[in-house]
Amino acid sequence: MANPQITLYRDTKSKGRSIVLTCGSSSLGNDYDFNDQTSSIEVTSGVWLVYDDSNYNGAVYILPPGDYSSPGMWGGKGDAISSVRPLPGSLNDNMAVLFKDSNYAGRMVAITAPVPKLSAQEFEFNDQASSALILGGTWQLYKNSDYDGTPWVLSATGGPTRNGRYPSSDGFFGNDAVSSIKPE
Repeated sequence: MANPQITLYRDTKSKGRSIVLTCGSSSLGNDYDFNDQTSSIEVTSGVWLVYDDSNYNGAVYILPPGDYSSPGMWGGKGDAISSVRPLPGSLNDNMAVLFKDSNYAGRMVAITAPVPKLSAQEFEFNDQASSALILGGTWQLYKNSDYDGTPWVLSATGGPTRNGRYPSSDGFFGNDAVSSIKPE
């Protein structure tokens, strides 16, 4: 997979001042003096989360590779982007991405294999998930470690809009209650 790359433009149709990013920025204002200035976007590679507010908060737009020549193309409004970050995988990868806060905010953890204990040092994410993106496959989340307790099934074709996007746990899994996870 190519390294993720996104270009943010001040004007529509990929015109005006631009910045090219290959890693995330929690504050486009502090990092690039580009807060609330984006009116068009080009995603060259990777899948990017684009947020209206800094620190990965506010309305979020999930953008796969493509040309978004105006805010309507990504579902947002002009001059409102304050932070961006790439997902650690591509659409259709057998991967679950868990987020600490609802609406894909806060710390994120990518899962590609069974994890019997999210409390393990490499994750330190026990009982913290509040939203999830399922890039591919079907995943079982469990209330307890070692795949025990209440199981919840999330898939790339599930969620409120049937596209693997779970902006909150509501009705899909227990908020701040996931302790283990594995692919089906």
